[in-house]
Amino acid sequence: MKRSNIIPLTLMAALSPQVIAEINLTVPSQVTLEVINGAEAKQQKAITLKDGKNQIAFQYEGNYRNGGEITYFNTDIILMTFDGENQDYTLSLPRLDSDKQVAQFNEQPALTLTDSNGNAVSFEQGKLMKNGIQFNRDLVAEMRVYNQTEQPASLNQVASIIIPENGQTEGEVAGKMLDYWYSKADQKTRDQFKARINQSN
Repeated sequence: MKRSNIIPLTLMAALSPQVIAEINLTVPSQVTLEVINGAEAKQQKAITLKDGKNQIAFQYEGNYRNGGEITYFNTDIILMTFDGENQDYTLSLPRLDSDKQVAQFNEQPALTLTDSNGNAVSFEQGKLMKNGIQFNRDLVAEMRVYNQTEQPASLNQVASIIIPENGQTEGEVAGKMLDYWYSKADQKTRDQFKARINQSN
């Protein structure tokens, strides 16, 4: 009788590390996930992540009443990087009820991350900014560039290990990187950039 219990216990011991080696992250309904660990987000709301360091990029979308009318808003793209292990995590956002509160949130996003016991979890946060037109952004490519920097919530990836995806050539990836940093630069830096290109021709 005792011997019959050995196999189930052994199987449970062998399978348990695989079962608990995942993180479940729940986000509010107002969150639109854009990028999860360097890839376009396919999951929404309840996300299964790997143990260890994770990075998400998302947008807070909502609405509030303003003088009897409903005003809709979309925040900047927010980045969050955190270390997790064998836990369920919940991302919480403050309620925004005015243009002023939305502007304050964009200036300094107030995020809260808690574990399944309600304890606060440390994380890094940043923003993925781009000047000019915001439509048709390649957020995966922008994240790849961002993670080469030392900006908040960056993964500090090394440029030499970045591999072009979806059939892109290295030249195409480099072009997107140049476009990104050009859009981030001030006019003086842009003029210097143009001058260097002209000198190389």
